[in-house]
Amino acid sequence: MKSIVTLSETKGLALQSETRSVRLRNKNRCSAQHDILLGTLKVSQSVQTITISDQRIFPQQYLDKGKRLLGSGFDPLRWFARAAALWLALVSSGCMSQGSLTPASEPTPVGPIRVGVVTSISGEMAPFGQASLQGYDLALQDINASGGIHGRPLKLVFEDDESKPPAAATAVEKLATTDQVPLVIGAYSSSATLLAAGMAERYAIPLIIPIAAADEITRQGYRWIFRLNAPSSVFTQTLFDFMELSERSAGESKIDHPTRMAIVFENTAFGTSIAEAADQQARARRMSVVTYQAYRADARDFSALLKQVQAAQPDVILFVSYLDSAIALMKQSQALDLNPSIFVAAGAGFSLPDFPRLAGSAAEYTISITHWTPDVKWQGAAEFSRRFQDKYGYLPQYHSAQTYAALQVAADALRRANSLDRKNIRAALESTDMNTISGPIHFDKNGQNHHTMLITQIIDGQFVTVYPADVAARAPIYPIPAWRQRPSAATTSGKLP
Repeated sequence: MKSIVTLSETKGLALQSETRSVRLRNKNRCSAQHDILLGTLKVSQSVQTITISDQRIFPQQYLDKGKRLLGSGFDPLRWFARAAALWLALVSSGCMSQGSLTPASEPTPVGPIRVGVVTSISGEMAPFGQASLQGYDLALQDINASGGIHGRPLKLVFEDDESKPPAAATAVEKLATTDQVPLVIGAYSSSATLLAAGMAERYAIPLIIPIAAADEITRQGYRWIFRLNAPSSVFTQTLFDFMELSERSAGESKIDHPTRMAIVFENTAFGTSIAEAADQQARARRMSVVTYQAYRADARDFSALLKQVQAAQPDVILFVSYLDSAIALMKQSQALDLNPSIFVAAGAGFSLPDFPRLAGSAAEYTISITHWTPDVKWQGAAEFSRRFQDKYGYLPQYHSAQTYAALQVAADALRRANSLDRKNIRAALESTDMNTISGPIHFDKNGQNHHTMLITQIIDGQFVTVYPADVAARAPIYPIPAWRQRPSAATTSGKLP
């Protein structure tokens, strides 16, 4: 067994075997260094046992120094054991300050490898956090069933950001310092992830982002950030590409080209990022933005706002909303008899399984951008969907698929890094080139993966992929029927866009 006790002025003193050892336990599993007369005692954060071998070779200058200070009976093994016991006593009693904590570059190769996860387990974003946890759960099962990381199981250390951005930053700080995990995955919302990313950069710990979309996250010049999903600008570009192609394919039915857009969004980092990108896309494509309406995250009565939208007479309404707002907006649009040619949405609440269930008929025909669908043709997606439904009783949406893929990417990087050193893990992430249930993953110089976005439409209460053509299950229904004309069938172009 190798010892993890080292001397600061020597390199690699551990031997391959032992005839006698002292074993000490650190119940708090802390990581620190304790300066002692003969050098520095370093203890790994993720290991609970310290082993000190009597077959260690000590440099002569240290033996001489020890005898000079402690007498001719100086025994280096016994001395190190006492120093280790002192260190453990200090850590266990809480007497050692946080300033003395230092990241362990190479934990002993036993026990689980811990990975930090920050998500919204409580608070307003908890439904998204729950979907995220389900993806992590299935990925963890698969990774450990296949042998973990070089024979060591993976263990997740969860931190709840309580749907509050500052709490996400605090969670990353705790994971990086107190827990000293080698990497972190998270958070959920863009507002939370913006702060979490800054904290990850501060503590030089890799952060894998599975869902948060604000463009600013990967525009800060950060070196420790890696995002799987597409940014907000790609959301809107895909939506506009879809509308243009759908209009062309529906041209036989003499559908007028939409020229007037209403943008309605939650005034969070995610909502604002999407709305600004949509406004730029609309103007670049010569579409007028006839009204641009932000609302508070806690708003639920949209009657006055929707009346302003109705007065502007848009052809297309874009909603950027989380679940509760998405349900309320569509139900109130139905009650108001607000009838654009098409309702489009930027994922989030419009992509959750609870949306068609809770919004009912008001959800029908809504179009939404998404990162993933159960019927997409990416490698392993169909099997993941089947297993997810068997376990949870319903089909997954992108939140679960993205977190499943994120943990698979983390495991791949850990295997290739062959180390728990954070710089080595970052280098492994930079060279990632793999296929996942969420498509190919390869990070550019900004840590951004170039992810293909999909478009779904709710048809008969189910999410159906309608774009791009090579992965679409059917053509979209466009334009959508007016509320008073439902449930009569709308015309379909007959072609995939």
